Amino acid sequence: MTAHHAHGPAAAAAVVVPLIPHADSASSTAAGTQPFITELTAAVGHLEKALELSRTPARFLLPNGATVTAAQLRLWVAQHTARAQTLLDLIAAPHTDPQT
Repeated sequence: MTAHHAHGPAAAAAVVVPLIPHADSASSTAAGTQPFITELTAAVGHLEKALELSRTPARFLLPNGATVTAAQLRLWVAQHTARAQTLLDLIAAPHTDPQT
């Protein structure tokens, strides 16, 4: 499930701004306290929930109640999809049989 997306110069220069803060310090503190399978299962559940929400008017709502435009949402989705794919590739690499 490796997908590489080519983006033009404008997309490459765009800044990724998370809508929900990414708690690096909390995740590094809690590293190793949750089994990998449990964490991966939770992540898939979050993606399934995001898919459901992406089909509703709630897709334009920010956690603070503000809204984003369709163009802003497309940019945010593209940026975070690329980040998620990179992380999935890194997770999958050590658990994938080498091609012969």
